[in-house]
Amino acid sequence: MKMKTLKEGIIAHADGLGKLFKFSAEHTCRSILHSLEEFANMELVTFRKLTAGFFLGFEHYLWASGCSRNTSACYFRALRAICREAEKEKELKDAKRLFSEVFMGYEETRKRALSLEQLRMVADADLEDTPSLGMARDLFILSYYLRGIPFIDLAYLRKTDIQDNVLCYRRSKTGRMLTITLEPWMREIIERYRCENTDSPYLLKIIQKPGTIPEERRQYESALRLYNKHLYRLSERLGLGVRLTSYVARHTWATLAYNEDIPVSKISAGLSHASEEITHTYLRSFSDEQLAVVNLQMAALVNPMAAKEWKGKEKERGKGNRNDKERKSTKNELHISVPIPGRKRNDSGGKGTISN
Repeated sequence: MKMKTLKEGIIAHADGLGKLFKFSAEHTCRSILHSLEEFANMELVTFRKLTAGFFLGFEHYLWASGCSRNTSACYFRALRAICREAEKEKELKDAKRLFSEVFMGYEETRKRALSLEQLRMVADADLEDTPSLGMARDLFILSYYLRGIPFIDLAYLRKTDIQDNVLCYRRSKTGRMLTITLEPWMREIIERYRCENTDSPYLLKIIQKPGTIPEERRQYESALRLYNKHLYRLSERLGLGVRLTSYVARHTWATLAYNEDIPVSKISAGLSHASEEITHTYLRSFSDEQLAVVNLQMAALVNPMAAKEWKGKEKERGKGNRNDKERKSTKNELHISVPIPGRKRNDSGGKGTISN
């Protein structure tokens, strides 16, 4: 069936992605259509009437609505793929020209990671009164312990992924195999939230009911929304000044490892990145305070006043290093410096599932 309108093309593309179990890409397509329907009457937008000006206007609409440049670029890459399909079916000519005026690249954004002090605040928080926040916190810390494992991989861990005290799983995004030795502080959290349904292949009680791939995907997406909701509430409750999300644990693991002078090559291997360049994108967003220190150090090379201030900071750092010698001696064991959350909590705090 030929696709006359852009709406028909988007729906057909989304349906095709769903049949291939590419649910994230399918969701993106449906989000694009939702935004386009707010922007224009999509029943009237045929492929033959599409212009570069139409998409430029849509880009301005997205930005004015608060959409980030990276999200809009993602939308336009998907729209370009759809228009290329229409071009193959002779519904339009020169799909490439339609996107000549819009941004379709990647704009590096500041990655937010917790400081060690903030991470300890999260781990030490007394959450007996709110088990849902307690579970979200515990899974966040478990993600950190497991080398920043993404929530999707945490949700889909299988009971059979643990053999002889070793967790071995494939990353859903890259298919790469990761192997992690399970330490007591990791096992304690895993046991607290272990899936007790004998019919379920999954390790944790995140995907509650085994079913078809789409059914389990819907459970995962629902759990992810609640997880991020509870993490946001937790960051507000603790006054962290950083909005907690599922990916903050991963960035925190990478950043704290880097701050502990662990080589980028090892951090890259720990995160299962395809290259060190990808890892560097996790580590480029230094705080204003860190950049101010670097700037002071550079000024000290030529300015006597700056040199005096820098010398004072160096003395302070020297004292701190001596006081922190014991922690530095175990810098390759980052997880040891963070307490096991919930150890002092009663059993009622450990029976929860991700819920409202």
